[in-house]
Amino acid sequence: MARQLTSKVLLFTPALVLNALRFIVTPLGDMMSISPMLDIGLHVGAFGVGYILFRRTRVVRDHEWRRSQAVKSVSGHFKAEDSGVWEKDIAMDTQLSVEAEANLKGQVGGAIGGISTLGSSEVETEVEVEMLVDAEHVRRAQARVSGDEQFDGTGLNSTIGAVRKPSPMDSFLDWIASLRGRDRKVERDAKKNATLTARSSEAPVIAQRPIAPLQPIQSEEKRHVPMEMVSVTDTGAESVIIDEETNEVSAPVNRGLSIEEMAYGTSSRRAQPSRSNSGFAPQPTCRVCSAPNPVGERFCSNCGSDI
Repeated sequence: MARQLTSKVLLFTPALVLNALRFIVTPLGDMMSISPMLDIGLHVGAFGVGYILFRRTRVVRDHEWRRSQAVKSVSGHFKAEDSGVWEKDIAMDTQLSVEAEANLKGQVGGAIGGISTLGSSEVETEVEVEMLVDAEHVRRAQARVSGDEQFDGTGLNSTIGAVRKPSPMDSFLDWIASLRGRDRKVERDAKKNATLTARSSEAPVIAQRPIAPLQPIQSEEKRHVPMEMVSVTDTGAESVIIDEETNEVSAPVNRGLSIEEMAYGTSSRRAQPSRSNSGFAPQPTCRVCSAPNPVGERFCSNCGSDI
C-alpha cells in the first residue's frame, strides 16, 4: 500500500514543481501566461516524467525476481558444464610441432634476439631531469620561509576601477539572477562606482600648477669677467685687460705692487671682495610676504614668489 501511494505521489510531483517555479520565477510565469502552447507543452512533459516515475516505483521486485535474474546471469556457465567443458578425463595431444620443438631446444638469446652493444645504438639525446627542489613553487616557498622574498603584494593584480572579463561562474550566476528579474552586472557596477566615489571623497587627488616662475633670474646669469694680465717690469707693474668677447686689449696701465703681491702674484683689489664676503651675510626675505628664507633659495618657501 505504501509503495502504491509513493508511486501516485511521484506521478504529480513534476507538475507541482513546475507550478512552484511558475510563481517563483517571474519571467517564466509571464512566458507561460502569454503562450498557452508553452504552458501545455511544459505540463505534458512534467506528467510524462511523472508517469515514468510512477511505473518504476509501482513494480515490486521481490526475492524470486532477483533469483531469476541471478540464474539468467550464470546460464552460460550451466550450458558449458552440460557440454562437458569441466570434465577431467580429457585426452590431451602431447605431440609438438617442429617449430615448437626447435624453440624448446634452442637458446633463450636466440629466441628473444641478440642485444647489440655497438656505440651507434646508444641514445644520443640527453634528457633534462627537473628535480622537485628546482620547481618554481618549491623555490618560492623556501624564499618565503627564509625571508629572502616577500610575496604579499602578488595577489593584487588590479584596482577597483579595472574592467575584468567575467568568468563562466559569474555569467551563470548572472543568468540565474536574470530569471528573478535582477541585473547583477548593473548592481556590481553601481557598487564599484560607489566605492570609487567614497575613496575619492576621503583622499582626493588635486592637480596644481607650479607657483614658482620658470624664467631664470638675471642675478644668477653668467657674468662675463674681463681677464687681467699683470707683468712686472723694471719700471713697475703693468696691467692689461683683455675682453673675452671681442678679444680687445686695453692700453697698459702702470701701477705699483707690494712685496706680497710681487711674491704671490695676487692683487690687493681682488683680496678685498673675499674679505667682505667672509663677513656676516643677512638672511634674504621675500619681497611679497616678508618671510625669511635660507641663503641660496631662488623662491620663497612660504608663498613661492621670486625672492
